[in-house]
Amino acid sequence: MPTWKRLLIAWLFVPMHRFLFRLSGGRVLGRLEGTGVLILVTKGRKSGEPRSSPLLYFRFEESDDLIVVASNYGRDRHPAWYLNIAADPNVSVETSGERFAAGAHIVQGQKRTALYDKVVAANPRFATYRASTRRQIPVVALRRA
Repeated sequence: MPTWKRLLIAWLFVPMHRFLFRLSGGRVLGRLEGTGVLILVTKGRKSGEPRSSPLLYFRFEESDDLIVVASNYGRDRHPAWYLNIAADPNVSVETSGERFAAGAHIVQGQKRTALYDKVVAANPRFATYRASTRRQIPVVALRRA
């Protein structure tokens, strides 16, 4: 994705998305590309301030966990929200009409690979992200506390 598009998303769409999502209780922009959207609230690893990120999430039948992927649009560095949960896995999750505390678990090994493949099957854009970077894109399971 070109840099100008990433900047447009970061500076314009993300704040607007967060505002409209919260204003409507998730009825507006609660789904994108046929996939659910949540707002993940982490504690900033440097500032200690709450940081909120709208993210696509996936739920697969074998678990109640919400799965998010730290793709960062296929860039070669992890998104800030991922670095924040690596420092403190205690998060809050906002979905359509619901807010709850959760624990973030970074999925490893074969389970991570299997989950990433399921994400790609649900949304092929994540295959493009995987092909665009040299880093292994983390998969995170969010479990209600």
